Amino acid sequence: MKGRASVALVLFGLAALGGCAGGAGRSACDLLQGQTACARPSLSARTPGPQIAAAQFFGDAGTSDYEKRFLALLAHHQLGAMDRANGTGPFGHDRYEIRNGDFQATYRTLQQLAGPVAETHLPPAGGSSGDGHFDGRWRVSRQTLYIDAAAQPSTPRIFDFSGLQARSVEIVLRQAGKQPADIEGTCDGSLAIRAGGGSRTIATGTAFRFRLSGEDDTVSLFPSDGLNRCTARIRSSLAPAGAPLTIQREETADPALAAFDSRYERCPTPDPTGLDPLSRAFYASRWLSQTCALPIGKPRLLRKSRDGFNAKVEALMGAPLSDSAIDKGDPELPLDFSRAPRLKLIYLSSLEFKADFSGRIIERLIRHHAALGTKVRIIVTDVLERDKDDALLHRLAAEFPNVELQEYRWRADHGAPIDEQTSQLHKVHHVKMLATLADDPGRSRAIIGGRNIHDGFLFHQPIDLSRYPDLEQYDKTDGFSLNYYSNWSDFDIEFADPATVETLAAHLSTMWLRDADTNLARPFSIPVRSDGARPSGTARHFISVPYEDGHALEDYFVELVDAARHHIQIVNPYLNLTPKLAQAVDRALARGVRIDIVGRIDLKGDIGGKFLTALNKLFVEKYGDRINIREFKSPDVVLHSKIMMIDERLVAISSVNLNNRSFFHDSENGMMVLDPAFYTRMKPIYDDYVAHSNPVATNVTIPWAYRLLFDEDWVRQAF
Repeated sequence: MKGRASVALVLFGLAALGGCAGGAGRSACDLLQGQTACARPSLSARTPGPQIAAAQFFGDAGTSDYEKRFLALLAHHQLGAMDRANGTGPFGHDRYEIRNGDFQATYRTLQQLAGPVAETHLPPAGGSSGDGHFDGRWRVSRQTLYIDAAAQPSTPRIFDFSGLQARSVEIVLRQAGKQPADIEGTCDGSLAIRAGGGSRTIATGTAFRFRLSGEDDTVSLFPSDGLNRCTARIRSSLAPAGAPLTIQREETADPALAAFDSRYERCPTPDPTGLDPLSRAFYASRWLSQTCALPIGKPRLLRKSRDGFNAKVEALMGAPLSDSAIDKGDPELPLDFSRAPRLKLIYLSSLEFKADFSGRIIERLIRHHAALGTKVRIIVTDVLERDKDDALLHRLAAEFPNVELQEYRWRADHGAPIDEQTSQLHKVHHVKMLATLADDPGRSRAIIGGRNIHDGFLFHQPIDLSRYPDLEQYDKTDGFSLNYYSNWSDFDIEFADPATVETLAAHLSTMWLRDADTNLARPFSIPVRSDGARPSGTARHFISVPYEDGHALEDYFVELVDAARHHIQIVNPYLNLTPKLAQAVDRALARGVRIDIVGRIDLKGDIGGKFLTALNKLFVEKYGDRINIREFKSPDVVLHSKIMMIDERLVAISSVNLNNRSFFHDSENGMMVLDPAFYTRMKPIYDDYVAHSNPVATNVTIPWAYRLLFDEDWVRQAF
């Protein structure tokens, strides 16, 4: 790849950016065996000075446009990290108050590199459209290998660690069971081990040994660049002979997967001067991570709860569960895998994965494929998982190390203000996707939308799981409780076109291979000049990480609302608009755009339902006389769908709630479709939501305590 060396140098040069403006020449955050000093590192360890790196970068005309875009995002993030760590910029002090030459030089370099991020749209680059591959080393890779000495694997354990695009690699071995385990082995490269507060380095071919002594005990391994494989055994009093364990470098063992994971797209972008505003917004390239325009085809629309659940079952088992099987509510019911596809890769990304009927069925389906050697990647939100949820997933990952589990948790930068420190408790991973890549491409599937792995998306009432002590009885209907239960009405869309499914899964790979310290993910595409023709595709998938991409999703939604000329139709339960989005709605109403919303004002059953209800009432109070607001009132069901349709041409199906959280705190994803024919397919679904709703009374009552509370911006953003 042209420019790879210079880009790597720049990325390493940004490591001196992080936090302490103290002594001259001091690295902001030195990395030593995975431990940090000063602020948490977000990019690199030891590097040459940033001035040298910048000069080298700008002096290399061969550096690709994709790398330049990515570098701008990295620099934008690092400017924020510098300001937080030093209390400068939006956090109080003028940066010129810091009398340190290295700090000032670094800051100027970053401002120059990050300059393009100030623009909403990216100008198209030269060159042709198509796929590219990025393998610059920029991120911290941190994976967890779950160890349960009592687990009896049916096949030898093989765990793949990824060093792809990584400047440092850490493998956290975590005890998933209660039985102490001893791990011993050798590696074909040097290995650093951190355990019990100390660290040591093991030379190539030298035997190592360490113990995981109790539940949730951890040991960290740091493989050198030259290490590709370790051969080990897990011993315990239950298995003194030991069970074999292989730890191997993924990009060496599976170069095809590494190529898939490093993919990016070059999107042909039509001349905006020849487009109407809605088309211009759809085709524009922005700092939001997007695919190129894809053919929409004939995706399956999953309105009913059982259709949504069974789509996932069918993608994994080859056939749906019968109504009678679901009615029985038996999580251990016989499963027929005779028609199951042979899968190469499974992605399951969800806000939560509950240890209930739904979770146990999906876990059993994944277990079947894991036993056949399928690579499985699961992402859930750590703060929303209860002990039994964790245990379900940890057991699965411990028995099958080819099932890799990421439990998402966001951590604030050192020195961040109190609102960011607080947001560590509620920032969540809200990207929803099941993607299955099959040996027979015609059997690959991708499902996106709003549903999580939770019985509330399948059953009207909690089913009795008392016979299954390893499962959780979710049943609380109100208040702040992780034991919450509501029956949710939601909507998903399923794609079966092989090329589309592969693209969606590759896009999700950018989230999987994000920086472990910051959750920053690399962009998936850049725009290139088209030949004047409009691209044939009419659908684009997006992934939003708002605290890393400059709130690009908010800008996108504002632009879409501003592009509306006649009619906006929305299905969404959360109506807590950001100030910029509220201003766009006001502009639309002022120019005569009709806005219809099917929502759920009373959100009893959701976590913090009283707070959310008060926010929705504030929306009704402000807009009830100008917007046709209806409340979804299907008996005992809470609306959870997220649909937006504009001018009978554009349809958005996503995980995005119309609240501050989605645009400021939570990662999100969804599909934008610019196609009147697809709108025609979606219109009956929208009409069904309308048929199950009633007009909202505008004379709402909001307690004064809530009004005072929501005057604080950081409080509104938390909901």
